[in-house]
Amino acid sequence: MADSEISITFDKEISECLIGLAEVRNKSVKELTEKLMRQAIALEEDMILIERAAELDVPGAKKIRSEDINWDTVLAKRIEDTN
Repeated sequence: MADSEISITFDKEISECLIGLAEVRNKSVKELTEKLMRQAIALEEDMILIERAAELDVPGAKKIRSEDINWDTVLAKRIEDTN
């Protein structure tokens, strides 16, 4: 993935918070903002997975525990299908 630059302008309140937090953390505003954005992206991805799982949840469906699956067989089949 090629590097891309995005310029974001925050309102005064958020800008002041970022500056204050960066000072407390002894980081540049850029470093702190990148860290916070990574955390926010990870959280958003988790929320999307939760939403998708909820959409796939079918009331009354038979539930299968992970412990009840023979994963060696499943993985071997998957490897066969890729060859």
